Amino acid sequence: MKDLLRKLDKASKSFRDPLFRRALRLGVAPSHEHRGMLASLGQVGTVIDVGANVGQFALMALRCLPQARVLSFEPLPEAAERFARVMEGQERVQLYRKALGAIETTLPIHVTARADSSSLLAPALQSEVYPGTHEVGILQVEVAPLDHVIAANEILGPALLKIDVQGYEQQVLEGCETLLSRFDWVFAELSFVELYAGQTLAPEVIGWLETRGFRLDGVYVSDMSYKNGRMIQGDFLFHRKTATEEA
Repeated sequence: MKDLLRKLDKASKSFRDPLFRRALRLGVAPSHEHRGMLASLGQVGTVIDVGANVGQFALMALRCLPQARVLSFEPLPEAAERFARVMEGQERVQLYRKALGAIETTLPIHVTARADSSSLLAPALQSEVYPGTHEVGILQVEVAPLDHVIAANEILGPALLKIDVQGYEQQVLEGCETLLSRFDWVFAELSFVELYAGQTLAPEVIGWLETRGFRLDGVYVSDMSYKNGRMIQGDFLFHRKTATEEA
């Protein structure tokens, strides 16, 4: 029931915007839960959207960040195809039909009943904590570090790196490390429990980013982030430290 109400709320908020209305006709609602965070960033030149799914985050980025170019990565064929239909004619958006990771390779992706819960890591507690996200198949997908796909001069600042990859965050960050200095913000969904086998948990990712010059600025959660009174996961916003903060 909560999931249905959340979807209806998103649909009602999207009705007055022509871009959002078009997306709704294709079965995609923009991620209104990210509007406040995106609007708070001010001017942004580039968004690297890792784990784009069907375009929910990219749609909101287009509206909240009118100067930004959005470079989106989505390896699942069906999700990428719908993303392409949603973004048809949007010159500020470019889609790459592959996953990001630490090395260039081909890996199996575990496809779940809800495609946005699919991961390059095998589900562990995911389907127990979030029923309806059990594995239904496996596909082989291309994986590459960010600098194998995008040149440094394509990331015009200020720049945001957004990561929503269901437990594969650390590997994505390692694949972005050579270009990490180009980013002013990192926005990532992180977990406190092992939803996917072998995933790096939030405290370790926070520490990794801290040693590379990013401080934690905020944590965004919803009622979907809690189970049995415990916080399971959240969206974490990091900002590059100033010279004074680094001293």
